[in-house]
Amino acid sequence: MPIFKKLVIMIVLGILGLVLYVLFFYNPCNYSHKNPNPNNKYQLLIANEGSHFKDSVVRVLTQHYSSKPVNIKIIPLSALSQIEPKAYHALVIIHSWYTWKPPSEVEEFILKHNNCLNNIIILGTSFHGSLKMEELDAITGASKMSDANGYAQKLIEKINPLLNIDKQN
Repeated sequence: MPIFKKLVIMIVLGILGLVLYVLFFYNPCNYSHKNPNPNNKYQLLIANEGSHFKDSVVRVLTQHYSSKPVNIKIIPLSALSQIEPKAYHALVIIHSWYTWKPPSEVEEFILKHNNCLNNIIILGTSFHGSLKMEELDAITGASKMSDANGYAQKLIEKINPLLNIDKQN
C-alpha cells in the first residue's frame, strides 16, 4: 500500500506541475501580456495563428521593434473579431490557408473592414506558397523554418512606412 500512495502522490504532483507550467510559462504563440508604454507613438497589432514557423516570424518582429517607439500587441486569430483596425498604425495577420481558403476569422475580418485595408499586412502560408486574398497586397510563401527571417524582413519593410520608421532605425 505505501507504494500505491507514493505513486498517487507522484501522479498528483506531476499533474499539478504540468498545470502550473501551462498557466505561467507556456506561451506557444508568443501572445503579449505586457502593459503598453504610453510614451510610445505607434501601435502594432500582430494576429498570429501560431506554429513554429509563424512564432519565429513574430519573435523576429518583436525583437526588431522592441527598441523602437512601438507598442506591440499579439493576439490569436480568434480575437480578430474584437479588433478595430483604426486603433492601430499597422496590423499584421499571419495565417495558413486550408483547402484553398483563409481561416474564417481572417476572411470575416477583411470583409468587415474592407474600407480600411491600407494598414493591414498579411503573411499567408500555403503548401505551394502562392495563395492570397484578392483584396490585399499580401506576402505569401511556404512555412519553411529557414525562410522565417526573410519573411519577417519582408514584413518589416511593409510595416516601417506605416509606423513612419525609416530604414536606419
